[in-house]
Amino acid sequence: MKYKILIVEDEIEIVNLIRKRLDEQKYDVTVAYSGDEGLRLIQREYFDLLSLDLMLPSVDGLTLCKAVREKNKNSLIVIISALDLEEEKEKAYRLGADDYIPKPFSPKFVALKINSLLQRRSEIKSDAMYLSQDIYQDCDLKRFYIKSNPLTLTPSEYTILECLYETPKKVFSKEELSQILYNEDIGNIDRDGIGTHIYQLRKKIAMLTEQEMIKTVRGIGYTLYED
Repeated sequence: MKYKILIVEDEIEIVNLIRKRLDEQKYDVTVAYSGDEGLRLIQREYFDLLSLDLMLPSVDGLTLCKAVREKNKNSLIVIISALDLEEEKEKAYRLGADDYIPKPFSPKFVALKINSLLQRRSEIKSDAMYLSQDIYQDCDLKRFYIKSNPLTLTPSEYTILECLYETPKKVFSKEELSQILYNEDIGNIDRDGIGTHIYQLRKKIAMLTEQEMIKTVRGIGYTLYED
């Protein structure tokens, strides 16, 4: 199965430079030459990875970055821009970008970066599947099961567990989890509130399995792991 990639770039030469370096056997590449065209595609389709320019006609790249992250947090986002400024990079990363490559760039480097990001995501998903045979997520129903028994979770508890489950090797700070819940329009939950949510999650999980799933990394945050 090919990875779906969207390139949003208004310079045809740059598009061609990137496309030539991407293996047609591995990637299904779609191109949008304006921001509004890119936005329409983002709202209509899922892409494994998006390459976004910042300075685009009609809709800028940061707006697209935000739209992607709001619609699907699993998509990878690479910013490729002539704006090689710390301020712009900070904005992009805060909005959910996974990497930021300044122009001019090496097409070979961009292709390697794309391949590396997708490969790493694939490995993380494999880790999540291996994490535990006891826990299963039904994305369509937005529900977790432990040993075939459903976990009864609030929307905020479900979102926290989903973050931990999808990236089991990442340690999420209370601030990160709080921001994720805020971005999902679930509520403005502070550090103490996140701690309470983790406590409630552990209680509900403990009712269905003796396996400890949520680990506290002292001074940093929380992660999901298997003994």
